[in-house]
Amino acid sequence: MIAGAATDVGRLRTVNEDGYLAVSPAFIVVDGMGGHAAGQAAAQAALEELYALAGATIASIDPILEAVAAAQEAIVAIPSHAAFLPGATIAGVVMTLMDPRDSDAAAPGDEAQPTWVVFNIGDARVYLLRDNIMSQVTRDHSQVQVLIDTGQLTPEQARRDPRRNVVTRALGGGIADSAVPDLYSVPVQAGDRMLVCSDGLSDELDDDALATILAAGFPPQRTAELLVAASLEEGGHDNSTAVVVDALAVDGATPVPA
Repeated sequence: MIAGAATDVGRLRTVNEDGYLAVSPAFIVVDGMGGHAAGQAAAQAALEELYALAGATIASIDPILEAVAAAQEAIVAIPSHAAFLPGATIAGVVMTLMDPRDSDAAAPGDEAQPTWVVFNIGDARVYLLRDNIMSQVTRDHSQVQVLIDTGQLTPEQARRDPRRNVVTRALGGGIADSAVPDLYSVPVQAGDRMLVCSDGLSDELDDDALATILAAGFPPQRTAELLVAASLEEGGHDNSTAVVVDALAVDGATPVPA
């Protein structure tokens, strides 16, 4: 695997409350909430726990769930006297070696297969570019997503709706019983490109803009930088973070070393 990452405070904010982890096999973006120091502290506390995934060989979802739970506990433990409690949204992708015995479709002699395990809480996102076709893997936990699901808003209307930043799940943030990630399992294919990003990026760039940059053929680091730069050109209303990961090959037994 090859990965690259970029982040920027944006044009309107004074503090960057985003943070990221880009150490194989874990590629994660954390978007702090709570304002200024609180959001920054929340992102940092979460990342300190998520670093348990860095450099590890992951063969099940359990280490991922444990790291997310530890991140939740770390954020809740942050002292705060502010009106808004520290919190964070999170999205990530982890290259795993899934045990075929965990699959109903497993055949005798099957070996562990490289698999993307994608997860999110809140409105940070993961996208997959495969064969030059981009798809959004995660589904937002947000008020406008509920309105989209019920037919009250179109996705394009939701992009400009004043409620677009109201999340229904988060780590911490005083949102009860909401620190449960959605998980998605995607078999790895050679040539896959994954994008993990904060809402400050996806709010500024629509799917066409994201897909154009992701498919332009630049290396992951340059691609991440171009994505963040494009979000600034579109207004840079929030902190913006992009982590781009390429799977160069799949050997059927072990993930390609970073």
